[in-house]
Amino acid sequence: MSERSPLLAAGKGANGVNGHAHREPPREYDSIIPPIPHHCRASEESQRRHHNLAGLSAWRFRLTCLALWSATFLSAFDSTVIATLLADIGSSFGAFHLASWLGTAYLLSLCCFTPIYGRLSDTLGRKNTQLIAVGVFTLGTALCAVAKDMYQLIGFRVLAGLGGGGLTSVGSILLSDLVDLRHRGLYQGYANLLYGLGAALGGPVGGWMADRWGWRFAFSAQVPLLLGSLVLITLFVPGNVGQREEGPWLALLAQIDYLGTALLGVSVGALLLGVSLKTAATKTDGSEFGWTDPLILGLLLAFAVSLVLFLFVEGKYAAQPVLPLGMMARRTPFFVGLANLLMAMAVFSMLYNVPLWFVAVKLQSSSSAGVHLLPYSVLIGFGSLMVGWYMRHAGRYWGIMVFSGSIVFSSCLMLLSWWVGSPDWILWVAQSPAGFGYAGVLTSTLVALMTDVQREGKGEIAVATTMTYMFRTIGQVLGVSFSSALLQASLDGYLGSSSLPADIAELVRKNTGAIRHLPAAQRDIAINGYSYSLHRVFNFNAILAGLTVLALAAVDNVDMPERHDGSDEDSE
Repeated sequence: MSERSPLLAAGKGANGVNGHAHREPPREYDSIIPPIPHHCRASEESQRRHHNLAGLSAWRFRLTCLALWSATFLSAFDSTVIATLLADIGSSFGAFHLASWLGTAYLLSLCCFTPIYGRLSDTLGRKNTQLIAVGVFTLGTALCAVAKDMYQLIGFRVLAGLGGGGLTSVGSILLSDLVDLRHRGLYQGYANLLYGLGAALGGPVGGWMADRWGWRFAFSAQVPLLLGSLVLITLFVPGNVGQREEGPWLALLAQIDYLGTALLGVSVGALLLGVSLKTAATKTDGSEFGWTDPLILGLLLAFAVSLVLFLFVEGKYAAQPVLPLGMMARRTPFFVGLANLLMAMAVFSMLYNVPLWFVAVKLQSSSSAGVHLLPYSVLIGFGSLMVGWYMRHAGRYWGIMVFSGSIVFSSCLMLLSWWVGSPDWILWVAQSPAGFGYAGVLTSTLVALMTDVQREGKGEIAVATTMTYMFRTIGQVLGVSFSSALLQASLDGYLGSSSLPADIAELVRKNTGAIRHLPAAQRDIAINGYSYSLHRVFNFNAILAGLTVLALAAVDNVDMPERHDGSDEDSE
């Protein structure tokens, strides 16, 4: 093979478009797609050579992307809908103390089951696995609309999380199969843009539906959209894209690493559940869990034991490990996973605590706090597209990857300059660049990982992709949990050593809205307490972001492969 040969040329076997199978024969529904006009055929052919590895027509390729991104959009939409509905749902069932578990249960399920989809897509095929993920998510969402009590609803959110683990990860795997590496970052930018749009619309639209028709309608209204996504995937996503094992379904299912999957799920679930209970839950008597509580210690012990067993099973016994240790031992996959974990911790800790500064220190409204995050949200979409565009033209990822991480680090450092009397402009400027940097890190690390995997040629695209999503989701949960624990510990220490009466200190700790109604002297103590505690959290974020930059710098610095036809010309 010469350096001008296609990186993922179709092979002579029968296991996938990317060197694994023959192309899919024409189907009946291809006839409904209008033919490409004669004057557009040259550009369409260029597009096919550059970033359509399956040989699809331009219109079929666009419809395939639409099908994949519809699931991505709906996943993001659902994630913010549930946050908006917590108060209504808790009041409806008279169980507001359990409402936070609707989000926690979903995230725990998402973390536990995301790694499964990589190996499952290698076994059953990308399209079949995506249909399973969307189908399970649709079922869980539909059942949420008819839940009879809070415990049922939490259980149905766990079911939705089981499917949600594959909504975005399998779509990302499919994009890696369909698009060459030079264009992969750009298309990831498109996907991130739609994800951001879904997340932005979920809150206000979900709240509007709940106000008008009740919270159940906010769930049931998603079902037709999800069914539409299933139809689009069925019609337009090619069935032979990517790696797929051959043989009867039952025999293929028997090859799945169930023991390793179960141990990984127990390990991740026990860690996240233990941390979540410590930082966001109370006992039946109203007291909080401590790190030495038997339940917390038991969960952390279960995490450690199951992790050791998982590593042993994956290294010694699993024929097709759910997370190949050989891959994780390589430089790029290891540091990409570590960077995704640390960066997600830093950014989500920042996202959850920056609004608290405006509410508890500046004594502004929650809506005003939310508005200060709008530039961050806008820059996420802009950052994904710009970094993808750069990698497409430059053919390199390392420099823009480290640069993106450095932007987040700089943003975290700027947060340390905040004080009670900070001018308004710094309150807008400090956190906003992190959106660009975070999006750039997510996009560039995925391309770095795909470059390494394809260079090794071991068919690890699927498991590598789900690995990054798993580390990212774990980082989100740990970042919020650890920063919450740090904030509460710092606040307890500060207020406990102050002149505030114990009952006032307890009130301030649990209800930031009470601060503005305190006498001036007590109000100043409470504000300074939150300022001090949030600075501890911002220091924590800066350390995480700094470690992320070091992890990114340790990733292999290699050029991306030539474009599919060896050209460096723009195809669009």
